[in-house]
Amino acid sequence: MGMIGCKRLPIWQIGAIWALRILVGGLFVMSGFVKMADPWGFLFKIEEYLAVWHITQPRTVVLMAVLLISGYEFVMGALLATGCYKRVAPWGLLLMMAGMLPLTLYIWVENPVSDCGCFGDFWILSNAATFWKNVAITAALVFLVLRNHRLRQGLFEPAIQWMVGAWMSLYILLIGLYGYTIQPLVDFRSYPIGTSLVSQEEGTEEAGYRFLYEKAGEKREFGIDELPDSTWNFVDRIYDGDVSAKEIPVAIFDGDDEVTGNVLSPEGDEILLVIPEPVRADISHTFTLNEMYEYADSIGVPMIALLGGDGKAVERWVDIAMAEYPCYTADDTQLKELARGTMSVVMLKDGIVSAKNAVGMLSPAIMEAPSSTEDFINDIRGYSDGKLFVINLIFGGGLLLLYTCQGIILGIRFGVRKWLMARRAKRAGSYCATSISDVGGDETKRDSDIGKV
Repeated sequence: MGMIGCKRLPIWQIGAIWALRILVGGLFVMSGFVKMADPWGFLFKIEEYLAVWHITQPRTVVLMAVLLISGYEFVMGALLATGCYKRVAPWGLLLMMAGMLPLTLYIWVENPVSDCGCFGDFWILSNAATFWKNVAITAALVFLVLRNHRLRQGLFEPAIQWMVGAWMSLYILLIGLYGYTIQPLVDFRSYPIGTSLVSQEEGTEEAGYRFLYEKAGEKREFGIDELPDSTWNFVDRIYDGDVSAKEIPVAIFDGDDEVTGNVLSPEGDEILLVIPEPVRADISHTFTLNEMYEYADSIGVPMIALLGGDGKAVERWVDIAMAEYPCYTADDTQLKELARGTMSVVMLKDGIVSAKNAVGMLSPAIMEAPSSTEDFINDIRGYSDGKLFVINLIFGGGLLLLYTCQGIILGIRFGVRKWLMARRAKRAGSYCATSISDVGGDETKRDSDIGKV
């Protein structure tokens, strides 16, 4: 398809162009997908940047930036990889790199954040590696800007490329909206489904935490048995174990006392209400949560709330939400890793994460008066790993259908255009005949009037 012009290029150039199309386009597809699949993670990363630069923006504005940047990367990368829009795709991505290249250079030099978040939690690169990766991508895009349009061969004919772009846009938007409103369809975080939150032989109690306090500008770390008096202000908890950040187990606190082993059961079902940012929590859901707790308690399923912050955050939440369920605190970063969203529920089975769902997706009717225990538990679970497979199957099937039916689509398009042109010509001929008839009638009338005179 579209082979005209390929013979003018040497074989090595054809191979190089296709290789760079697939490689560079694939990188942008992967980058856009992993960020859009977990929009909350990218949102937190952007807010981290803004905090470093002392810029305050409403979260809705940041969310729009998340959707636009991620969707732009994915769609433009996919168009480049499939050989669509041979001039627009490389130019569009090169324009993006014009902003990303100096930004990653700044991040490498100043080191304001630990990683740029280019590939979300899927692939974490050092700031130096990120910069040099972008240098290589920019060089490849410059080559494609100069050469890509000379290779007219692509997977899809130019006449239907807009269909490909629209289908890809719909797919990635669906992935992003699902990840934002419910939970990410694919989980690259520290506590995916199947992770045990119950400490085993090397639990959190053995490794322990140290506590950072501040007084009169002085910061000092204290152990659990040597906490300072009330004149010191609590700042942060620091894990005191020799593991990476992604391996730090969730620690639950009641005040300054760690109670993880007491509140997480190694047997049976348990419901965790996860609220990493209590000030952003939607209090309209509190009735549903209270009804959920009452029924869960009646069937013997424990339910606790984990809030980011300190003891004051717990007091405010209990007061506002009229919560009767036990409330504890945990590190807000760990809670954001455990479940996305402002308010989420996490189901545990024998201490292992079995499901995650957004509170907004719970059915108030089922929570208030469930028809059975099974319906109650299933409504809380909600989230299913199989959805990504189904969406990818539909998306891939749609692209395959477009690819195999290009001839039919172009034939229908040609027939419709031919019919429209014939119809216009017929209308134009009818209009001309009517005009000539009107002119002839006027001349006959004029000659009759002259004869009368």
